[in-house]
Amino acid sequence: MGKALHEQAAEYIRARILSGEYAVGSQIPTENELCALLGVSRPTLRQALDTLTREGLIVRIKGKGTFAAEPKVVHESTRFVTGYRAESEKNHRTVRTRVLYIGQERAAEPVAHALELPLGARVTRLVRLRHLEGYHNNAPVVYTTVYVPHKLFADMDQLDFTDLSFYAVLSERHLEVRHASRQLEVVPPPEEVAARLEISPFEPTIYITSVGRMVSGRPIEYTESYYPAGSSRFLIEVHC
Repeated sequence: MGKALHEQAAEYIRARILSGEYAVGSQIPTENELCALLGVSRPTLRQALDTLTREGLIVRIKGKGTFAAEPKVVHESTRFVTGYRAESEKNHRTVRTRVLYIGQERAAEPVAHALELPLGARVTRLVRLRHLEGYHNNAPVVYTTVYVPHKLFADMDQLDFTDLSFYAVLSERHLEVRHASRQLEVVPPPEEVAARLEISPFEPTIYITSVGRMVSGRPIEYTESYYPAGSSRFLIEVHC
């Protein structure tokens, strides 16, 4: 069975946005023009435009028209255990990292609970801001904080994670993450996070918490990450 007419229409418009024929920020043809060009009804076309809106490929502004938008970044951290750098390289993206903070501190209750440590145990906290080169005028795509038990990685705060892959370093020290449990929710960002991500504090973010465990089952890292909802999509696969 062939594709439905609204899927064909969406595919036509999508291809022209991704190829640059409909440049980011430019107005695409009107609904009347697209209906005539594609030979479809207005309801069919609107189904196609709804699909593209959900994908983040177009923005529809009442009274002005429909505009091509920069495609959202598709994140795959919900599919498998990997570092953001490895994920970016797999998708032929160049990631840039700013280390905002690294240092030792005492674990507060949520961190101690996640890492199965006594309250106040020493942990190392690493805060990073990630950019994808050439994407969205190099705007940040994720603000992430990772906590690691100090006794398992005592010299972590002596390393520079600007270019180092955190997961690769864990692997080199035989502290590989073999299993991760993650929770995802939509939340307003804390003020500092919004400022760092260069978004309004009223713009929602995708907030993901993750606990990574070694082969022994012992937690090695607890991570809190904020992704701008307006520019992020997540790929989730379920296998039976």
